[in-house]
Amino acid sequence: MNIIKACWLFIKSYFSKLYAVYFIRWQISTVVMMPFMYVLDSLGLSVIPNLIIAQTIGSLIFFRLDKLIFNFFDRIKKKKQCKEAD
Repeated sequence: MNIIKACWLFIKSYFSKLYAVYFIRWQISTVVMMPFMYVLDSLGLSVIPNLIIAQTIGSLIFFRLDKLIFNFFDRIKKKKQCKEAD
């Protein structure tokens, strides 16, 4: 029972930190995407094409950042596992 509780606490703490960082990143992406959506709207694009184009631009911009976020937390997790193994 203690092992299960310890595992649950580890998972809970890992994902809460990861979620907090990702939430902040998501809010930043909203601000970054606004100019693209405004320009596309002023060109007379309807909502669906505007959203598809803006999301494509956003994915190109934030792909690297998302990769850095998840790699950072994976490295922390691996370091903890190595310390626990020693």
